[in-house]
Amino acid sequence: MPDRLPLSRRIAADLRAAITQGELAPGAVLPSERQLIAQYGTTKATAGKAIAFLVAEGLVTTEFGRGTFVRRRPPLRRVSAARRHAAHRETGKPVFDVGAASQGRVPSRRILFVGRMPLPAHAAKWLHAARDDEVVVRRRVQFLDGEPVVVSASYYPLWLAADTRLESPEALPEGPDELIESLGYRFFRGVEVFSTHMPTPEETELLELHAGVPVMHMWDVDYDEAGRPLQAAHDVYAGDKHEFIYEWQESDIQP
Repeated sequence: MPDRLPLSRRIAADLRAAITQGELAPGAVLPSERQLIAQYGTTKATAGKAIAFLVAEGLVTTEFGRGTFVRRRPPLRRVSAARRHAAHRETGKPVFDVGAASQGRVPSRRILFVGRMPLPAHAAKWLHAARDDEVVVRRRVQFLDGEPVVVSASYYPLWLAADTRLESPEALPEGPDELIESLGYRFFRGVEVFSTHMPTPEETELLELHAGVPVMHMWDVDYDEAGRPLQAAHDVYAGDKHEFIYEWQESDIQP
């Protein structure tokens, strides 16, 4: 029964309902701890715990000295791989940038590492390679309006990437897909694999995650017509800052 829940959970449920039903709109300020204490006849610790639940869910943000606010920004919507290359060809921009711009967001990125390194075990199977084979790696953090939302690592086989701009520490404004195609390779099919985990300490720091927020891991692997992996991208998404959309049409399911 709801009334058997701890009071902090009941307070959080009331506030959550007010947010989801639109009583507290994006940007609205939540009742203060003092107001919650008076309304529910509780303690500062219990009121603070109720707010912490909502922060962990990504529904609200706290600003020191100002209060707690309903999140203004919707999560970034990521399109499926079936539409990724089409969107890239239409705009000439990386798909992350296209999705951000379509929602009025400003994308940016910070490079963490570019260069050759031994292939990590978790990436080896996707490139059809052996662990510790040398590959080209591009690792970066991607931002929306200055807020970190994705940690990305892309792995490229040396037969494709050696001595190309994929090894350059500079940004690739056209995106790696177009660069790979300019080298004479053609994307033929792809696969995406999703799994949910709790973040590592590094992911928590890079993505500035609140306690309790999970991350979504996605492997996005592209192959040429001969079945060779052209690239394997490993993206770690902040769970409270994204949603994923998949669409289909009749031509996708016809034999």
